[in-house]
Amino acid sequence: MPDPECLIRFDNNPYGVYLAGQTLAGQVELRLTEVLSIVGISLQLDGHTEIEWSEVMESTVAGQTGRKTTRYYAQKTLLNSSSFLCGSSAGPVRELAIGTHTYHFSCELPSHLPTAFEGYHARIRYLARVAVHRSKRRSSGGGGGGITDRIGQTSFTVLRPLNLNELDGTVLALPAKSELTKVFCCGPCSSEPLYISAQIPRCGYIPGQTIVMKIDAINRSRTRVHEFRIKLMQKLSYTSQHPTVASRTDALVVAESRCSGVTSGEVIKHQQNLLIPALPPTYTDGVPIFSINYELEVEARVTGPNISPRLSMPITIGTIALETAAPKEILKPLNKPSWDPFGAQHYTDIIGTRIIPHPLSNGAAAARRSQMSLDEQNGGGTPVGATNVRLHYVVHRDAPDNH
Repeated sequence: MPDPECLIRFDNNPYGVYLAGQTLAGQVELRLTEVLSIVGISLQLDGHTEIEWSEVMESTVAGQTGRKTTRYYAQKTLLNSSSFLCGSSAGPVRELAIGTHTYHFSCELPSHLPTAFEGYHARIRYLARVAVHRSKRRSSGGGGGGITDRIGQTSFTVLRPLNLNELDGTVLALPAKSELTKVFCCGPCSSEPLYISAQIPRCGYIPGQTIVMKIDAINRSRTRVHEFRIKLMQKLSYTSQHPTVASRTDALVVAESRCSGVTSGEVIKHQQNLLIPALPPTYTDGVPIFSINYELEVEARVTGPNISPRLSMPITIGTIALETAAPKEILKPLNKPSWDPFGAQHYTDIIGTRIIPHPLSNGAAAARRSQMSLDEQNGGGTPVGATNVRLHYVVHRDAPDNH
């Protein structure tokens, strides 16, 4: 007997997308071309997290070198709801006539369900499965029992809201700053330092928002930084349960922006914008087998055999944006490093903010800024129509006095 045609539809939700805590409702439609004898029809809603990865180890036994592959995996059940649309698992046999049979269902999704996710080593999936239960005919020497046949399934998507204001809105609304001082080589060959700092206005964002990052760099070394790369990193962490407890973390670049670097003896200021793409929210519930975190990374790409210095700042990605912003008095200018980058030197402002002339003005308006931050000059923002928000200084060492 062929299996009946089974269609699963969600009410007023053709794509099957639900928020955690909402009610999932729909209908199951069976189309029969011949009479079907059954005990019952059941609907199973499943949700689970799965992680899996493999590691290859080389080993030497009795002088022979071989490879051993170890598979690490773990699984966690998130949703397990079962109900009968018709009959039961051990009731009397009933016959369904030829034609179309429709059954309605409804289930409230738990509010703790995480957002669905598909990755190379991790999956968070939700499925709706329909099965028919048949009685098993007794035969000589055979026992009674039932047979369960799965006849249809479909996936649905769960989105878990993450309100940044409910986490710790005051802290997430505060600016963050990271800085480093890098000395290339060592000993008598060591150079003077390269100083880099990065600052963002807050630590909580949602997809679609733009991260505005300010970068300050003072290069007193002899090494040229030819490019700055600003990356939004997605950190995926896994913890296996079998065959042993092991951990692994993958870092993926989900957004990137680039700007020019800083040469030897140069001081620069950059303001870079990074648009956040569609991403699952930060997920760190207790100590799960799988978690999602985000951080911003600034990489200074240097020339030669040197290792490119990096600095990073963790951020939180949610689904509901912050309602409050940090007071302006908290957003203080970046502090100077412990060493004075301008000691025994003078600098010249060679590029300022260029303002596009107003169509009603008789001449071009230009503004040059020296020893003043862009925020102080503009009152917290760039003028309308302004371009080139980079302040670029060339440092000149004083010539020794021979007199």
